[in-house]
Amino acid sequence: MKRLACLSLVVFLTACNRHPAQIDKAPTPVHIATVEMFKPVSGERYSASLLPERQVTLSFKVNGFVDSIRQVRGADGRSRSVDIGDFVPQGAELARIRVKDYQLQVDQVTNQLNQAAQNEQAARAQLAEAEASAAKSALDFDRAGALYADKAMTKSDYDSAKAQYDSTRAKVDGAHSQIQAAVAAKQASQAALGSASLGLRDTSLFAPFNGAVVQRSVELGSLVAPGTAAFTFVDISSVRASFGVPDTVVVALKPGKRLNVFAEALPDRRFEGVITSVAAMADSSTRLFQVQVTVPNSKGPLRPGMIATLALGNATNSDPVPVVPVSAVVRAKESGSGFAVVTVDGKLARRQPVKLCGNYGDRVALEGLKPGDRVISSGAALISDGETVEVIP
Repeated sequence: MKRLACLSLVVFLTACNRHPAQIDKAPTPVHIATVEMFKPVSGERYSASLLPERQVTLSFKVNGFVDSIRQVRGADGRSRSVDIGDFVPQGAELARIRVKDYQLQVDQVTNQLNQAAQNEQAARAQLAEAEASAAKSALDFDRAGALYADKAMTKSDYDSAKAQYDSTRAKVDGAHSQIQAAVAAKQASQAALGSASLGLRDTSLFAPFNGAVVQRSVELGSLVAPGTAAFTFVDISSVRASFGVPDTVVVALKPGKRLNVFAEALPDRRFEGVITSVAAMADSSTRLFQVQVTVPNSKGPLRPGMIATLALGNATNSDPVPVVPVSAVVRAKESGSGFAVVTVDGKLARRQPVKLCGNYGDRVALEGLKPGDRVISSGAALISDGETVEVIP
């Protein structure tokens, strides 16, 4: 028994005295990227967000139930309501409120207008008849006056002629009043018809320009009130890049000047824009002058919200520089302000200091590497110098 205990103690002490390096560790799986050469364009660079050329929120002006939404063909080939991302041509109807209530109002007011027009026509006919009678009674009254003055007519006959004259004049005045009332009613009906027709037209929302839907807030059967937002609509036939520059730079920027624009999402493409506005005064907090560049975007590769980089100065090709993904660059452990990458040599990871030389979309140029070097593209900060790694696709 004592011999067995001694043997166990020897095994335990042997295990405790084993050096950590003698314990096998599985290689760490990593993704790598190869250092490539990139030919940049020289000039100072500024970051900017891309904005649509135009953006509007379309709202209903009348209330009612939505009974129609523009239909488009979906990816599955079936018809569906227009939605986010769909392009719509100018003038196309996007949605419509139930129109029968508004059509009924138009029909009622149209009938009132027709009745007022008929009343005016009848009043004018009565006026013509009354004026003819008044003209005849006026002649009779003038003759009666002359005869009465010559004592050739009795007082009763004279009074009868005068009464006839007064009666016809009253009919003329009455016909004028009827005409005025009919005209007033017709004008009121015309105004009401215009309002009702406008309400009927406002039951539909139309695309104000060629553009894309970025938000839809209504569904079939929705009850909407005047001012209810239904769609947010943007024009991306061109996009605007807005960025700030200091006073030492703004003096050289004028509307009409052409600039090169790069999108981080499209690092291999270059777009040409034109300065369309330069702020007259600097922002009070940043002391920067806002500059707006308009970039043609007829085929739509640029999307509002993308991050863009603008090159100022003469766009000349520079010498190729080695680049790696931004995700491959880590802080140098020996220097809090320096940078490094972790290269892979065989199965060993080696931390190598580098100097950053510029940013090109999602890639960064640096000194200290050569084309073909392999660097860890993600999680490099977690890899120790000399650690064994396994490259995975």
